Amino acid sequence: MKNILLKLAIASTITFFSIGCGGGGGDASQEKQNVVFSETQKSFLYGLFKTEYLWASQVPYKNYSTYRSAQEMIDDLRVPLDRWSYYETFENFQNSWAQKTEGFGCRWSNGELYKVGFNTPCELDGLKRGDILKSINGVNVTRDLYYEAESNVGAEVILRVQRANQDIDIAITPREYAYKSVKTKILTHTSGKKAGHMIFDQFTSAAVDEIEEAFTRFKNEDIDELIIDLRYNDGGSLATAAILLDKIAGFDREGITHTHLRWNQDFSHLDDFYEFEQDSNSLNISRVFFLTTNKTASASEMVINGLKPFMDVIVIGSRTHGKPVGMEGKRDADLIYWLINFSVYNANNIGDYYNGLDVDCSANDNFDFERTDKDGDMFSMALYYIAHNACKTP
Repeated sequence: MKNILLKLAIASTITFFSIGCGGGGGDASQEKQNVVFSETQKSFLYGLFKTEYLWASQVPYKNYSTYRSAQEMIDDLRVPLDRWSYYETFENFQNSWAQKTEGFGCRWSNGELYKVGFNTPCELDGLKRGDILKSINGVNVTRDLYYEAESNVGAEVILRVQRANQDIDIAITPREYAYKSVKTKILTHTSGKKAGHMIFDQFTSAAVDEIEEAFTRFKNEDIDELIIDLRYNDGGSLATAAILLDKIAGFDREGITHTHLRWNQDFSHLDDFYEFEQDSNSLNISRVFFLTTNKTASASEMVINGLKPFMDVIVIGSRTHGKPVGMEGKRDADLIYWLINFSVYNANNIGDYYNGLDVDCSANDNFDFERTDKDGDMFSMALYYIAHNACKTP
C-alpha cells in the first residue's frame, strides 16, 4: 500500500508524509523565520505533542502559553532522542518540495566547498568542489558574512577562492533558482560490466521525474551494476523513497512489503507499510552500491535498510546519520509542524538504527575529487568492489 504524498485531512490541517530532515538548497533561505505564534497555534502544537508524537507518553504537562515561538516549544518538549522535530512556513515547504530556493546553492565545511548543487548559482557561476573560500568583496569570510551575502538576492559579490594553490576571483549573484537532485553517468568497467552511476541529493516530489529519467536511461543501457551516491542526501518524501525502491528492486517483487511504519500505542491504527511495485524501468539487478556519510539520513537510510532483505547491498564511505523515524507534517495557518510520529522498519523488522547504518567498505569523502570522478575515494572503492568482490585495503 502506498500513501499519497499530499493527503488532505479532515478539519483545517493538511497532512504531509515525510522522513526528511528538511530543506534542499542548503542556503540562507532555510534559516528560521520570525513568525507570529498565536495562542491557537500554541494549543494546536501542544496537542500534537500530547497525542500523535511518537514519544507522547513522555511529554510533560506544561503551561504552553509561556512559549514565545514554535521552535522554543519544540526544543523544550521533544525527548532527548529526538534530534529532528522542527517547524517551517508553508511557503518554505512548497518551495523546497518543488526544488525552488534562493541563494548561492553550495555547502562549505571549515571554509572548503564540499557540495555544489546542480543548476545552482554556485555551479553556473564557476565554483568547484574543493575550493577554499577566503574572502567576500575583499573581506575575510565568516559564517555571518557568507549568509549575509547569500541572502542579499540580486546583489553580485566577488568570492575569492583558493583552487590548486592559486587564488581565483569569482563573481556570483545570489538569486532565485530551481535546483536539480539527480545527475547520472554510465561507464564500462575494466571487467566489461556496464555500471550506472547516480548522484541523488534529495527525496522531493519534484525529484520523481528525475528518477524516472535516470532509470529509463539505466534500463535502456542494460546496466549490470548500480552505484548511488547519497553522501549528502538528508531525506525527504516517503513516496519518493518508495519509488526509488521500486526502480532498484521492484522488477520481480511486486506486492512484497519492504517497509513498515509504526506509530505510538494510542495511534497504532495509523501503522502502515509499503510494497514493491514493478515499473517499466525497474532494473533486474542482484546488488546495489551506496556511497554514504554522516549526512546520509532518513529516507536515504530507509532505502538502504529496506533493500537489505532482498538483495546484496554494499555501503561504502562512512556510517550514516541515524534517523530510523519519520514525520507526518501538520499544517496550521501559515506554519507546518514536523514532529516525529512513527518508527521505520524493514521486512526483517530491522530498525532503531539511531547510531546510523554501518558501512561494508570504509572510504573518505575526499573534497579534492568531483563526485563524478571515478578516482575519488568512495567512487573508486565501488569500482574496485565490482572488479574484485571485496573492499580495497589501504
